[in-house]
Amino acid sequence: MQMIIQNRFKQPNLFICRHPTHKRFNFMVSPYHVLEQKRCLQEGCVHFIWKCKIYGKDFNCPRGFKHVGRNCGDCKHYYEEKVCYKPEPQISDTEMSAYLAQLEDYRYWLSTVIDKRVPFSGEISGVFPSLLKIVDYEKSETRLNGFLIRFEKAHIGYDLFADRLYLQVGQRFIRKYSPAERDYIECQAVLKTDRGRVVMINPTRIEYTNGDNLPLIDYSRALVGRTTGVIVKDNCALCKGCPYGALMDVVIIRPQPNQYRRFYCLRGIEIARECPIRLEAKIRLYGNEPAEI
Repeated sequence: MQMIIQNRFKQPNLFICRHPTHKRFNFMVSPYHVLEQKRCLQEGCVHFIWKCKIYGKDFNCPRGFKHVGRNCGDCKHYYEEKVCYKPEPQISDTEMSAYLAQLEDYRYWLSTVIDKRVPFSGEISGVFPSLLKIVDYEKSETRLNGFLIRFEKAHIGYDLFADRLYLQVGQRFIRKYSPAERDYIECQAVLKTDRGRVVMINPTRIEYTNGDNLPLIDYSRALVGRTTGVIVKDNCALCKGCPYGALMDVVIIRPQPNQYRRFYCLRGIEIARECPIRLEAKIRLYGNEPAEI
């Protein structure tokens, strides 16, 4: 019997959190972040804001600094302001109880397929480079870690996964098949999860059906994008659906180990609000009519 599966870890519009790090996503946070990664639904999390007793009061910093930072910790003028941020559910208590029951069902389904090689098939909706940035003190390196093929839905075994998921492939796959939107792929692949996302890896027994669209990306363009692209600094919610956007995993080794994900623009546009690509799309859509950009 076929089941219809939805990714409950990525269900939208359930939580918002006013922590400053979530501002670029309009303060929306995924259930995975709240319930699995931080586990902060009940008690929230503590954020320390660096402060200076003389900064902004017409006094010069005795060390010559222009802002409060990590080098100020042993200064007599330095202090920290402790702020607690707690996720805010956007649904009623009854709806939350129903969601948590659905989440447990999803967890059980995952346990039956995770780390296993299963039949996989679906229609391609996008292709993006998989980018990894390694930071060690002042040195950083950006690596191209293959490609992610996006599907809006796909079949996993006998079940229909009715949510976004990905297939990770290498440059050999890209060069051989030149994947394009609405191409169809059938294969065997191993199911993994990555911070709540479902990612299929190591595809074998591939049967590929080309559509009529042009390839979405090639290896050379991805290498150029890795070099010339930048992390989007402002509200990257505006970039949703952009063909030149990709998620970059950032791993900090030193001075303080950390790991997070940022939205990366392959065209090198730092400020989403000023993006000429989005403006051009709006002009094509609305012509001379006024439009919110």
